[in-house]
Amino acid sequence: MKKIIFIIIQFVFIISYSQNKGIEQSGDFLDTKFEIEKYVHANSERFKKFELKKINDFDPDKYDYEMDLICKRIGDSLKITENYYKADFDNNSLMDIVMIGDDYNCDESRTISCNFRCLVMMGFPQDLVKIYSLNLSSGCYIPQIIKKKNRTLIKVHHRKIGVLSDKGNNIEEHTLIYKCDGFIDYNEKPVKHFIEKIEFSTSGCYGTCPVFSLVIDKQRNSTFFAERFNFATEEENMKKISSFFNNNREGTFKTVIKEENYQQILELLEYMNFESLNNEYNEAQDDNQSSTLKITYDNGKVKTIKDNGLIGSYSLKKLYDLLFELRKNQKWELKL
Repeated sequence: MKKIIFIIIQFVFIISYSQNKGIEQSGDFLDTKFEIEKYVHANSERFKKFELKKINDFDPDKYDYEMDLICKRIGDSLKITENYYKADFDNNSLMDIVMIGDDYNCDESRTISCNFRCLVMMGFPQDLVKIYSLNLSSGCYIPQIIKKKNRTLIKVHHRKIGVLSDKGNNIEEHTLIYKCDGFIDYNEKPVKHFIEKIEFSTSGCYGTCPVFSLVIDKQRNSTFFAERFNFATEEENMKKISSFFNNNREGTFKTVIKEENYQQILELLEYMNFESLNNEYNEAQDDNQSSTLKITYDNGKVKTIKDNGLIGSYSLKKLYDLLFELRKNQKWELKL
């Protein structure tokens, strides 16, 4: 009888250990370049060609030689000598991995090595993995893991857009926290506001960028004005791109935004201190999509942010993502 009980205990222990190992393997049990790359490829269609590289392993680019020099200068000054680092960014006791590498995204074939990419692979319970890019634009984004008020954060260093200098004044820094299902700008003193209305609209671009506008009131009532490229796949849109500009709008739709989605947007707005952001951001490229965000709050106050490039800040980019997703994750009814 004792032998049977001992066998049962051993069996339960083995199952428990294997389950815990499965949950933690996303970060804790990945210890080689090959293992990490394989895991990224298996969990992300977007980064199936991603290759870990140390900063000094990137060859000087004949088209942007100064960018490569700046990347290496930043890396040397911060002593970033490895191609990945481990930390726990969401305090769930599971190791996450910050990765430096090349995502081979220079052309559609993804066979040319040249694109510096900083990724974070987050591990969650039940063996769930999510991969986030810390690049707002082109160029190198070099991560530095820091601690602040018992939180593990990432400070990202990169060259200021459009600023060429060798005097050290051409570097931007962004301190990021994992929050709202993404990496957003760290804020020590969030300000709570009463949001009355959110209005968001996008322009077109040299391609198939979705053109639409959204209005959401404080009761979560929303109107979605779909202009073009909102419903088909990228491939389908490319086939009929010429005809889109001659057709009528795709339609006007209404719904009540789901509580969980609306609260996520409110939480982000409160944390990011939208009131203190610039009124205008400009990436200075002719083919960019642009957006206008208008927030009515606190008894009629209005904050309007125009963003050419949709990358004014990490928090804004996350907010735009949430608003774009509303087109697909709500039950919209066509307004006749």
